This record gives sequence, C-alpha cells and structure tokens, in this order.
Amino acid sequence: MTATINPLLKDRPVSWEVYQPRYQELLDRELTPETIEAFLLDWSELDRELDQVVHVRSLNADLNTADEEVQNAYLEYLNGIQPHRDVAVSDLRKKLLTVAPAHLPADARLLAKRFEADDRAFHVDSVPLRTQLAELKQQYSQITGGMLIDFRGEQITVPRVEQLLLSPDRQEREEAWKAWQKARLEIAPKLDEVFLKQLKLRQQIHRNSGHANYRDYMWDRYHRFDYTPQDCLDFHETIETEVVPFTLELLEQHRQGLGIEELKPWDFYWRSQMDPQNRPALQPFSTVEELENKTEQVFFSLSPKLGEMFKTLKDRRAMDLGSRENKMSHAYCTTIDTEKLPFVLQNVVGTEGDVSTTLHEFGHAFHAYVSMRTQRLIWNAFSATEFVEVPSMGMELIALDHLTPFYTPQEIQRAKESAIRQSVHNLPWMCYMDAFQHWLYSEAPEDITIEMLDQKSRELLDRFQPQPNWSGFEAEKGKVWQYYHMFNHPFYYIEYALSGLGAVQLWKNHQENPEKTLQQYLEALEPGDSLSVPELYEKCGLNFKFDRQTVHDLMGFLREQLQG
Repeated sequence: MTATINPLLKDRPVSWEVYQPRYQELLDRELTPETIEAFLLDWSELDRELDQVVHVRSLNADLNTADEEVQNAYLEYLNGIQPHRDVAVSDLRKKLLTVAPAHLPADARLLAKRFEADDRAFHVDSVPLRTQLAELKQQYSQITGGMLIDFRGEQITVPRVEQLLLSPDRQEREEAWKAWQKARLEIAPKLDEVFLKQLKLRQQIHRNSGHANYRDYMWDRYHRFDYTPQDCLDFHETIETEVVPFTLELLEQHRQGLGIEELKPWDFYWRSQMDPQNRPALQPFSTVEELENKTEQVFFSLSPKLGEMFKTLKDRRAMDLGSRENKMSHAYCTTIDTEKLPFVLQNVVGTEGDVSTTLHEFGHAFHAYVSMRTQRLIWNAFSATEFVEVPSMGMELIALDHLTPFYTPQEIQRAKESAIRQSVHNLPWMCYMDAFQHWLYSEAPEDITIEMLDQKSRELLDRFQPQPNWSGFEAEKGKVWQYYHMFNHPFYYIEYALSGLGAVQLWKNHQENPEKTLQQYLEALEPGDSLSVPELYEKCGLNFKFDRQTVHDLMGFLREQLQG
C-alpha cells in the first residue's frame, strides 16, 4: 500500500475470509431478551471495524484521484468485501426483527424501524448492482477530480475558478466562467455516460425490491418516516411562491449595484456569490494553517466546548483542507470509526465561502464527534438526514457575530449580509435539485435520453432561478444538473432545504437567547439517530415545519436582518 503521512488514514489489509466467521457467529447466536443487548453491541463493533476500512479507503481515493494504488485498494473493498457484507448484514437485520420490540433496548427501537425499511429495500440480486454503483461513483470522482481549467495560460482548479467569480473585474469573471464551462462541456459526455449507467442500475434495484419506482425505494433507504413525496412537491410550490420573488428582489439590487444592464451567469453564481456592490472579494485568510487557527478562535469565542472539540480534531489531524490537483473538489465530513473521530475534506483557496464551508463541515464534525461518543451503537451516530444538516447550516449562521479573527467589524457586517443572501438563494437551488430528481425517478420514461435531462434542467432553472440570463449558453444551462449529489447521493438534497429552515430558526433563537440556544444545540448533538426528526428538532428548540406560513415568517425574519 502507498504510505500516507496522516496516521488516521493508514490503511490495513482485510479480507472477507477473516470477517465472515465473525458475522456467522452472530447469525448462529441464540437471541433471547437476555442476550439481545450483547448481540447488538458485538454487531455494532464488527460493523465499526469495516466502516473504518471503507471510509479510510474512500478518503484516500478522493484525496488523490490519480493514485492507482489507493484507487485499486478502494475497488478491492467494493468488490471483495462489501457484497458479502451486504448479504450478511441483511441476514442479521432479519434475525433482529424477529425479536419483540418490547425486548429491545430503548436505543434500538427506532433502529428496528429503520432496519425494517432497510429490509424492504434489500434484495440479494441488487448486491452486485450496488457494487457497480460504487465503482461508478469512483469514476465520477476521478473524472471531476482530474479536471483542470485553462485560464489565461494557467491550469487552475474549480475552487480557484469560484474564487475568480468573486472578482469585481467583470471581464475576468466572464473569462473564468467561460473557461470553466468549456472544461465542463469537455468532460460532460463522460459524465453523461456514467450517469446513464447509474440510472439503469437504480431502475433495476427498485424493481428488484418491489418498489413502484426509485423514489419510493429511496424513501425507505433514507428512512423518511416524517414526510411524503407529495409534501416535497408542495414545498417546491411554497418556495416558488414565497422565496423566488425574494431572490429576484435581491438580484435586482445586485444588478443595480454592479451597474450593468442584465445579469449573466458570471455575475451571479449561487455557490460563489460576488459582492453586490462590486467591491473586491473579502480575503479572510491566505494559508490552510491560518484558516485552522482562526477557525479555532471562532469556536472558542462561540463556546469553550466547541473550541476544545475543534482543537482536538486539529491536533489529531482529522482534516485535509487544502486545494490541490487530483483532489476531489467537493467538501464533506466522514468518519474514522474505530477512533470515533470525524474527518473533514475541503478544497480551500482563501475565500469568504471557504470560511462558511469550514463552519458548515465542522458543524457536521461536532455532531459526529459528540454522537459517536454518546451513542454506543454505530447506527445511532449522526442522525436522520433531515436533522443532520441543522448543526452544520446552523453553525454558519450562529457563528457570524464571532468572525473577528477573519474580519473587521465592517467586514463582519458584509459577511452577515452575504450569509443572509446565501440562505435565501440556496432554497430555490435546493428545490431545483429535488424537483429534478422527483421528475427523473418517478415520472420520466425509463429510456430517457441525455437531451431530455438537459431540457428538464433548463425548464427547472427557469422555474426556480429565472435570473441570471443564460441566453446564448443553453448547452451550459442544460448541464447544470451534472452535480455531485445527483451522481453520488440520489435524492439527498431536500434535506438541505428543510435543515436550512431549521438553521434560520436556530439563528433567530440564538439572537434572542444565545446561552440557552447553544446549550440546546450541544444537547441535540448527543442523541444521534436514536430520536426521530421531529424529536431532534424539538430538543434543539426548533419546529420541524415547512408549510407556507412558516417559510413566509422565516423569510420575513431574514428581510429584517438584511435591513438592519
């Protein structure tokens, strides 16, 4: 194996022949009310060991997409262990579900409900199909991780382009955006090919499990017990009615501030929003070390407990934040399971967005760190996806008044206004992503073509992001759907919108009573996935609601914050 500098990412040789007897022993063990607790704990530790292997190998593959040795090690796990493990875990789930709920420990009762949904979604014929999907996910990372953009004779990364899109020099923005889109269109056929393969596999998987469509299958896979697909479709309409007009007001102010006749895609990009008054981009840090040190100061200012957690993660090197060639460009937080540590991967280049992304990902990291230590069963770490984004998105907002290490008071106000605009603009984008997938997996024909996908992308952008004007760039507009989650985490996106509303509630509460809100925040990290989504929101002092009145009221709060 390739040696790694970071000891947390040290791989080790594994084989199914070593693990199979341990799974078999659990399958053969007699289950009684007296033995069920030990059974769950032993199974949890076994899964923890193998989760450690797959997470380390996946991380190493994303950190160097050009390293054949680490790529092959990840494939070795996907092909040599995961299929056997899937079958063994399915058999263990069935065994557990024979136990009367009254005999289960309290922290396993919601788990059993999730296992029932997993059992409905599992079919042995889908095991090799899921392996193929994992391999295609790796192909996506390799294709996108190796993409460089030719800008003014220099080869630059996507994070660097996003940095250039903050420039007050419109010519520079336009050149950077066009160079980026040129590179994207060049790899688009490869991504199209990957996605169509994924789509066919997903269609077969839902047929194998007996679900009417892939959307229904994913509702079970994601344990969505607290809302329905129709609720999501209604929510799309709510955002279209209550939020899209707000975004258009903000964009009109943006256009006027830039002093231009119309907004083009290089004047506004939802992920990297330039200053609406055409001021130079904020420069909060210049090195990774500076980012880490300043972030530590922010967390200590916000809460000594948060500061100590971040310091522990920094000291343990549970992060890789720098931007470099052949590193997968998407930021995320995963887990180093046997160490009970999170691990954050980012690609920072010194922008304001890098600061908010760092706050976001370490909100996830705190959630993982706390829940992995308070929950004895591995399946209860983190939480349901509809809450898991609240600690991260909420952290972006409640930390705004503590950004002194990065900014002057005037710059903090500017960063706060930027965060508010980002919160508003995010919601229609999230609904674009979710609406695309509802259509794709429940309405679109099975023999769908790339042309249909591109056309639907253009239609939904017109609905949820009618500005900026993409005229003359219809091909580029059609490829907006080629986004990380679409390939690798189908149907994972509405969670950002629901959690985004929770995050705004959290910020509102924090302004009214910061000490109580932070205490609720920290306490809500502890239960992990042992409580339902509404229960977790309640524990955090929030309401799990996304009706029109709730959205209207929260947008009113954001308007007030923006005005003064």
